[in-house]
Amino acid sequence: MKKVFALILALMLAVASLTVAVAEENIVRVGMGYDPTTLDFAEQNLDSSNFIMEATAEALIKSKGNGVYAPGLAESWTVSEDGRVWTFKLREGLVYADGKTALTAEDVYYNVKRLLDPAVGHGNVSFTIKNAQEYYEGKVAFEEVGVKVIDDLTIEYTMANPAYESSFTGTAIAGAMEQAFVESFGQTFGASAEAYLAYGPYTVSEWVADSSVTMVKNPYYYDPSVATLDKIIVVVGATGDVAVDMMLAGELDIADFANPNHIQTVVDAGFEQKTSFLESYQGLNINLKGKTEETGKFLSNVNFRKALNLAVNRDALVMSVRQGEEPATRLSHSSEAAYAYNPDYTAVPSAGDVALAKEYLNKALEELGCTIDELPTFELMCFEAQGSINTLTVYQDMWKQNLGIKTEIAALTIQVMISNAMSGNYDFWLGGNGPTVPDACESYLMGYTTANYSPLRGCSDPVFDELYNKTVASATLEERLTNYAAVEEYFCENVMSLITSWTTNYIYAPASYAGIYVADGGHLNVCSLTK
Repeated sequence: MKKVFALILALMLAVASLTVAVAEENIVRVGMGYDPTTLDFAEQNLDSSNFIMEATAEALIKSKGNGVYAPGLAESWTVSEDGRVWTFKLREGLVYADGKTALTAEDVYYNVKRLLDPAVGHGNVSFTIKNAQEYYEGKVAFEEVGVKVIDDLTIEYTMANPAYESSFTGTAIAGAMEQAFVESFGQTFGASAEAYLAYGPYTVSEWVADSSVTMVKNPYYYDPSVATLDKIIVVVGATGDVAVDMMLAGELDIADFANPNHIQTVVDAGFEQKTSFLESYQGLNINLKGKTEETGKFLSNVNFRKALNLAVNRDALVMSVRQGEEPATRLSHSSEAAYAYNPDYTAVPSAGDVALAKEYLNKALEELGCTIDELPTFELMCFEAQGSINTLTVYQDMWKQNLGIKTEIAALTIQVMISNAMSGNYDFWLGGNGPTVPDACESYLMGYTTANYSPLRGCSDPVFDELYNKTVASATLEERLTNYAAVEEYFCENVMSLITSWTTNYIYAPASYAGIYVADGGHLNVCSLTK
């Protein structure tokens, strides 16, 4: 009997031990607003996909935040005196997350060639590499583009202008893709867990559309100590009130907040701010060609855009529907390096100027030979979230009351909204654009250059092109930021986009969590989180 009792007790202890082990699995759940839609390096552009990329897709250089950089796929690199030629030595023995496919310099080369394919026109196409633009326009062969494989572990980039470590932290031009795998999925590469292969400390194990993305440790990563968590789960739709409720219920561990009421609630519940970052320049993207020929007639007129800009009371907008944000009177925020090179510049009063707005509207109508009654109805496009709809309602009311301009709101699913934006099927698009180091040129303003023309912006301006090209060709960082002041002023004075606020996001998590930081571009990284 004693032996039987002892055996039963041992089994009970074993089961209890197993239960504890399962319960203590090291999982962190992070709230994000949108489903990633794609993890294709050449197309991804949402916060959720950026977060997943930080964990699963390493670039040549890793951003550790605050201007600190570390080796990534490349264990070392050299730079020419003029800052244009960068030679990277990849780590030996790298294998993709499938555990069997070797990662070599050829994969980095293929990634660049695919990105620049003019037959596809990828959304993240970049002309920072020498002759990339000329190849895209069909003027030279790809062999003349400034990317060259030296050997299996060495790749050389020749840039169009002086570059920095920050130029090689993104997967778009500095990541690696396995050609056979990518081409086996074609346009669906990156659209599901099964159709995604990359190299990073974690790998995507499950992706439930519009619900969650689960990442687990990559056992083939060169430094297993980097991945401290068993699982990272992205919870889609967990922002704002929803994120607060989930954190209070123990269903969410990490989320970012801007609204002071949300912040106070989670702080009172014992959560702690871990980091913060300038998340984006918020406002209305303007399609300068318009959704239709009729609306484009007005949106291409600078005086009409100035009228719209001055008719917006940014103070009232932030106070009513964008709580926690700062009214933006220019592009650069005071936290950015570029701000210090032009600190006294203000593009527009934060409270607006209705009288001056009416003057500009009358100038525009005179130039276009129209009356106010002939103005078309403009479309305001946004994601189908109540907060976005509320924000557009404020713009709608201000323009109607102050200028007599009529608009209609189109609230769409994230997939339809992005599709419409990329194809130029909109007049105004509510959204943000993230800042990068050292300035917003390559990440944001490049989209307004004639060389990088796309339906998204509908912009082609030779004066802006000249100012932009002078800035990115600057020999030193100080010269670049000095020249950037002129680019920013031209962008703001001509209202190429309607910037109305700056969003600073504050990351909150349990007080015991450490190791959370923000990489270049406001990309949250929790790979090495400890509790």
